[in-house]
Amino acid sequence: MTADGVVMVGGQRLRIGRAHAGKTVTVLIDDIVFRVLDGEVELSTHARTSDKPIRQFKAVARTRK
Repeated sequence: MTADGVVMVGGQRLRIGRAHAGKTVTVLIDDIVFRVLDGEVELSTHARTSDKPIRQFKAVARTRK
């Protein structure tokens, strides 16, 4: 997760919170919601705003220059 606690999934920004910045999280993808988990603890649930297909199933950390 980024330093500001945001994850991008399917072109949608999911704000999880700065308290969770730097953690590795799991995003469960459903037809209508994204569920963000830290282990077994659900951190947040976000409504899907697009039916855009998910094309990448393993996140890659990006570093900005």
